[in-house]
Amino acid sequence: MNIAVIADAYLVIAWALMALFQLGLALGAPMGQYAWGGRNSGRLPMLWRLGSLAAAGLALAISGHYASMIGWLPSLLDAHGRAFVLWGLTAFTALNVLGNWASKSAAERRMFLPITASMLVANVLILVFYRLG
Repeated sequence: MNIAVIADAYLVIAWALMALFQLGLALGAPMGQYAWGGRNSGRLPMLWRLGSLAAAGLALAISGHYASMIGWLPSLLDAHGRAFVLWGLTAFTALNVLGNWASKSAAERRMFLPITASMLVANVLILVFYRLG
């Protein structure tokens, strides 16, 4: 098993857990200070909960993409499509790192900055070591 497969498996799990966290927020979990810049402590208002529901769906789709890259799910893309999406997800993860780093919520920074930073490292490892073809 090479390092890209390990990094990929990590991202499948990490994005699935992000989806569960966002789903919890959407269902009313009182953890608003850990998301969306910490603007809302406790339960999120309905509009933010809808945003969390959308974020949960996106995170689950991203997890599925990584699962398809290592053969756990069938791929909907060819090698070039997977490479294109991988570069896009690496950029998206870098933006998540910056957002968590700049968050005014100390709770969000403490919880998610290390997670998103490790996800960015995993993306870079996949870009360096994964054979797409």
